[in-house]
Order: sequence, then C-alpha cells, then structure tokens
Amino acid sequence: MPTILIVDDDPLIRSQLTEFLQMKRYDVHAVESAEEALDLIKVEQPDLILSDIFLPTIDGLELLARVKKAYSEIEVIMITGHGNVSTAVNAMKLGARDYIKKPFHMDELALVVDRALRNKALDEQIAYLRREERQSLGFGEIIGNSEPILQVFELIRQIARSPRTTVLIHGETGTGKELVARAIHHNSQRAKKPFVEINCSAIQPTLLEAELFGYEAGAFTGARQRKTGLLEIADGGSFFLDEIADMSLELQAKMLKVLEEQTFRRVGGTKEIKIDIRVISATSKDLDIATEKGDFRKDLYYRLNVARIEIPALRDRGDDVVILAKHFLEFYNRELKRNIKAISPDVLRAIRQYSWPGNVRELRNIIERAVLFETQDTLTSASLNALLRLSEPTLSRKPPKGNPLEIQIPPEGIALVDIERHLINQALERTNGNQTKAAELLMLTRETLKYRMRKFNLH
Repeated sequence: MPTILIVDDDPLIRSQLTEFLQMKRYDVHAVESAEEALDLIKVEQPDLILSDIFLPTIDGLELLARVKKAYSEIEVIMITGHGNVSTAVNAMKLGARDYIKKPFHMDELALVVDRALRNKALDEQIAYLRREERQSLGFGEIIGNSEPILQVFELIRQIARSPRTTVLIHGETGTGKELVARAIHHNSQRAKKPFVEINCSAIQPTLLEAELFGYEAGAFTGARQRKTGLLEIADGGSFFLDEIADMSLELQAKMLKVLEEQTFRRVGGTKEIKIDIRVISATSKDLDIATEKGDFRKDLYYRLNVARIEIPALRDRGDDVVILAKHFLEFYNRELKRNIKAISPDVLRAIRQYSWPGNVRELRNIIERAVLFETQDTLTSASLNALLRLSEPTLSRKPPKGNPLEIQIPPEGIALVDIERHLINQALERTNGNQTKAAELLMLTRETLKYRMRKFNLH
C-alpha cells in the first residue's frame, strides 16, 4: 500500500484529501506545515508528497528542494492556485513529478497521483536494472567479482550450453546453491520451461516420494484423487533436488531410474510416464564419504556427478563480502523504505575479518536486521554489536515496565520466525488491528511493522 503525505495549512483541504485518498486504499498522513512534514519524513518515509506551494514559514518550493536533496526517490506533486502556473513549472524544474491547480476535481487528483506512483515504480525498476548491469555479476542474484566466483560463472556458462547434462552443486550451507541452479536453468535452452525444486531434507521420505512422483487415487489412505508429481510438472524444464544426500536409499534407486530412462510411475500406478528434464542436485555434505559409508548409492552419485560446481565459502571470496553487503544495503533500503547511505569503515573492517560460517545467507540476514535497527544514516559498529547480541541463543531484554522478559530455547529447538510471527499477531490482537499502536508495543516503526506483516502474509 503506497504511503502519501499531504502538506497543506487549510484543515478542510487536508481533511477532504485524506478521506478521499484513504478511500482509494492509500496510507495517508496529513500535516499543516513543512516543518512537520520534514520531521515526519524521518520516521515514515512516504512514497509521495502532495504539497501546497504556499505554506507558512517554509514554503512548498523550499520543502520540495529539501526533500529532493535528502530523499530523491520520494515523488512530489505540487498544489497551486489559479494563475500560479509559472510557479508550478518552476517546481517541476526543481524535481516535482507533477502539479495540480486549484480548484480541482477529486477524479483529476486521483489520475495525477496514480500516474506519479506508476512512474515511480517504473523508475525504480529501471534503476534496479541499471544497477544490476553495472555489477560484475553474470547471473541473476549471484553477486561478486572475485576469482573463485568468476570461475563459477564460467562453469555455469559452459554447463548451460548442454540442456541434458546432470549437475551436482556442492557448497556449504548459505553459499547460494539454489541461485546457481536457477542460473543454469535460465541461461539454457530450457529457460522458458518450468524450474521446479524440492528440498530432500525438509520432507519425510514417504511424503517426498509422493511429492516427486505423484500418486493415483486410492494409493494410500487419504489419496482421494490423482495428484500430479513435481517431476511431471517440470517436464521440459529443470528439476532441482536440494540436499540430495538426505534422500533415502530406497528413493535413490527410483531416482536413478528417472535419470537413466527419463520415466517413472506414480505411487500406486502402473503406467510409465515419460518426461524430458535436466536434473540439478545440490548438497552441503561430502558424497564421497557418504558413498563409502553406504549412505548414498555409488551408481546414483556417478550419474549425478557428470558436471560438478564447487561453490566457494564467503570467507574465500575476498572483497566480495563488501560488494554483497552494499548490495543488500541497497536492497533493504528499498524494501524497508529506509535511507541509510553508507557502511562505516569500522563495520567494513569487521565484515572483512569475520569468518561468516553461515555464508551469504548469514550476511544478508545481518544487513537486513541492521537496516531495521539503525537510527543513523550510516551503518555503525554500534548497530553491528547489537546484532551480534541478538544472535546469542538466549535473548534477555527489559521492557519499559515490569520484570525482564527471558526467552529460553527448549532442548528440541524453536524457529525464530515462529516467535516473531506470534508476537506480531499478539500485538495486533491486543490493539484491535491498530498498526501504529502495535508497532509501539513491539518498539518498531510503523513501516517496519508493515514490512514484517507483508513478509509473514499477515492482514
């Protein structure tokens, strides 16, 4: 939902515009002076400002100039009285997206606002594509220009030329194995066909077989109708088996048949189903050791390991960690509507020195949280230290009133995202859905709360 800030010293106009734009499903704030607007922008960065030119103390043109200097991505529409078109044109030269003359019809206003927001979205897409082109990337979201990652790029190019070759991707957790698999698919002849993936460690063996091959009606209790398997859905495209080492030996034998014959049977079925797919698998484990122990079939290993890509750990990629950190800073600035302009030198030194056991995924999570919590326009060592404290197994925090809240991890473990989702739900229920009050309870900005609600699909 786009956020609009109305700046007008006429209370009647503020009220009318607020009511109308809220009916159009915009998130609307309204203030009577440029000073109030500048203060509010620091907290709730809007997508668009609708401002009168004639304001007390600081006029609309000065407000426009200050906004464009500090927050160039915010769109501004100026409201001008009859006979002041030349002033409005000057506003356009200062960076205003458009202007509208008083008196105006609400339908006319709606068109101007909608056009400005659509143009803003288009500008953001173009800017993003230009940034991507400037990066020494090569493939999708795989970012970097170190020698190890450039070698990965070259392997992707070579493998993508052959649409049938099976690929085994090996690397530590969080190095981006799925991104490499997608890059192979999207740079191959199969790019216009489906890319289907499944994580073998995330699904029970019996359910994994049903997901892969599908099943016929009556194949087992609860199978009321035929289900198409993921392998069949991937026909013509690429199938990605993540964490292949966790697949059961029984299922490994069936997958070997798929690789050798490109056929399979649904669970409970007798018909051979023919498919045309490229299989890409990935693992963070050493399959050589797994085959020696008998935990993984040698014949399947040889069949998967026709082309192999080793993904380097982030600690082995030199200054790529800085490139990635700056990329994630730009990304979460856009996602969270923040305006953090840089990373301080001491934080960059710490980022270079840290071993990053969680690799790129850990770095991305750290930068996301840093953008959420940072109160300055630069990521500082103070925010980095706060993040390290938040990453400890036991979280202790003293709320403003009452006793300290202590959350202990149970022996069986607990998902952090489930705790966060539960707390957000609880805050919204306690405030009857009032996002501003819920954000205050959680000690977040309203924009941060809205971002988290979108992330967890909460309404």
